[in-house]
Amino acid sequence: MKVRVIASLVTALCLAFTGTAFASSVGVFFAADGSDCDASNASGPFTYYIGAVLNADAAAGGITGAEFRVANAPQQADGWFMTPVRNPAANLDVGNPTAEGTNIAFPVCSPNPPAPFLLLFTVSGFASTSPVRAMKVERHTNPSNPNFPCPLVVLCDAPVFTKLCVPGGEAFLNGGVCTVGVEDKSWSSVKSLFN
Repeated sequence: MKVRVIASLVTALCLAFTGTAFASSVGVFFAADGSDCDASNASGPFTYYIGAVLNADAAAGGITGAEFRVANAPQQADGWFMTPVRNPAANLDVGNPTAEGTNIAFPVCSPNPPAPFLLLFTVSGFASTSPVRAMKVERHTNPSNPNFPCPLVVLCDAPVFTKLCVPGGEAFLNGGVCTVGVEDKSWSSVKSLFN
């Protein structure tokens, strides 16, 4: 019986990792619609965007919030002077998405109507250098709930407001190939869950 349960679980995990649907994610982009996650930037004015890609999972219908941080973002010490500005549709943000992390909240399920991309922050400023960076969305340095040590989105299921861990996307500045927050899974990574 125990072998049958493990075999069923392994089969379900394999199907989940090989399906065509991609999980929702939070990522860094160089286009306001979330269509570009790599860029070349000489010194001067710059803008990049942080957004949620809402795909065929529980977040597909929209979200009411998110919690995350952008690791390895250029900082003032690198000669970058920037200001993150939340989406005007949001009614609250706490923290800095390019430092320790942020929580952002929307008063209604957003986007409304549902769409595959929700802008969370626009980061603008001036760069006096052109660093090579791989910026990655990770968990907040101090997660609001220790049971969710991950980048997360908050679903539109009031009054519960379920938290959903999502992959963090990676964006490349001045070199690299980017992803939109979907991690490849191999059989060895699935198998390791049972060792």
